[in-house]
Amino acid sequence: MTASHEDKNLAFFKEFWGRGADVYENHPTSRHRRRFVLRSLAMVRPAEDFLLFDYGCGSGAVLRAAKQLLHLEDSQLGGCDLSPEAIEMVRRQFQSQHLLEGSYPELARQIDVAVCTEVIEHTPEYRRILEWIHAHLKPGGMLILTTPSVPLDPPDALYGHTQHFVLADLCREMESMGYRIEYAANWGWPFFTLQKFLTAKWYRQVEKHVIQGRLSFPKRLLFAVTYYVYLVHDLIPRGPQLFIRARKMA
Repeated sequence: MTASHEDKNLAFFKEFWGRGADVYENHPTSRHRRRFVLRSLAMVRPAEDFLLFDYGCGSGAVLRAAKQLLHLEDSQLGGCDLSPEAIEMVRRQFQSQHLLEGSYPELARQIDVAVCTEVIEHTPEYRRILEWIHAHLKPGGMLILTTPSVPLDPPDALYGHTQHFVLADLCREMESMGYRIEYAANWGWPFFTLQKFLTAKWYRQVEKHVIQGRLSFPKRLLFAVTYYVYLVHDLIPRGPQLFIRARKMA
């Protein structure tokens, strides 16, 4: 029997999170995605009944950063993930009833702000994810979304990617679902673009020496320098990364 795409994702993320989260969380592009999320969250003024929900919460890095920025209680944090390993990691960090396993979980209340970073490229059912989020957002609620832009390079399939997106096309799809786009941009040219080219050309070497293994001092130093170099991308609206901030129309 051929494994379903969801089964393949489960197997991939079981191995991925089994390596630990340090390398992923400290990778320069992961840090820049969190920076975009936090920059969008900085405009939020949470009420007592506020709920921030991270769809595809992974290791909980976004939830940790958001909790610190907005001074949230654990009960104001929620998230879901396909991976049981990821949800177990997050439940060890936060005491919240809103941390749920699965792709389309039952959620007893509405969401004020949803975060969905590097998720929708992993499934051909990406519209269903965006529709689930829209259905659970409060009217006027915010979605902060990151995902890769085209092209889909050969190594991307090894990460479980099924498609990458054209910014204008994705925004139109979201608008057809009832989102109002507040901000949308490409990001990552020229240096992140170069990183993706080098990764595609020498994937096995990059996987062995950069992606896998512990977060050594040389790797930490390389990541830190690269992070600051990548700040130049804020000035150039081109590149293989998409950042979108949208709201559910009231």
